[in-house]
Amino acid sequence: MAIVRAYSFGHLVHSNYIQPIHRRDPVTSSGIAEYDQSLDSAIDGLQLSRACTSKLSPSQVENMKTNVVLANEAIATAGNAVRASAGALYEIKKDVKNKNWTALTESGALQMSGRMARDLVKAYESWIRDSDVPDEALARVSARVLARIGSVDAGKRTHAINKIKRGEGYTEQDLTKIIGNSKSPVRRQIDDLVAQAEREIKSTTDEEKASQFDKLKMDNVNMKAKLERQKALNIELQNQNKNLDKNNKELIKLLHQAATEGVSPVSASEAAAALV
Repeated sequence: MAIVRAYSFGHLVHSNYIQPIHRRDPVTSSGIAEYDQSLDSAIDGLQLSRACTSKLSPSQVENMKTNVVLANEAIATAGNAVRASAGALYEIKKDVKNKNWTALTESGALQMSGRMARDLVKAYESWIRDSDVPDEALARVSARVLARIGSVDAGKRTHAINKIKRGEGYTEQDLTKIIGNSKSPVRRQIDDLVAQAEREIKSTTDEEKASQFDKLKMDNVNMKAKLERQKALNIELQNQNKNLDKNNKELIKLLHQAATEGVSPVSASEAAAALV
């Protein structure tokens, strides 16, 4: 007996089964029929293990298979959105000066953080643009990791991409084992501080930003003064090191003379003390 299924047209998503239908496209009976037929075929072809369906009724199995297909469709759609978003951002970046691009990523016009936008473009131009990695795989990897993959050598990059294609190594920890952690502790600390600042700025209202401006300006003046004092201290310490180095050389010379010319230890000690 054939199973008759009824689907909500709102479930339409693009994938290998059917291309996306734009919200302004006319909804035709033939389009709905094509979608239903594609989805029926995907559900009928889905094989679930016995452990998944153990002690379930036919209607429960049918519901599980249907929603597995819809869930997979949604993941593929999300991955396609990642690729499309990265491509659109890349088109912007390559057409403007870097200062304009950076200003855009920090302007709040994009519905993502500035770092995420820059990471997506870095990943797109370094490897995603020319890669055949499945859309559903892209949805499982963060923009930060996608960008990191593009920054390593070709061998490690290929290894990481292959594991993503096979459904392995989706977490940042897993991929770090493959591509390594090329950042120094200081660089990681700076990046963490920048990320924290971005989060705080995003959650701060315009009024709060304005009220904090004077304080930040004064902090900046104090930091510059502190930096100048530190520079002066560094110069003084460098001069002291030069003097100590000079005295050390003279002391070594005196000790050498004492050993080779028979200078008495007392005389050598007195001469050494005079250098201090």
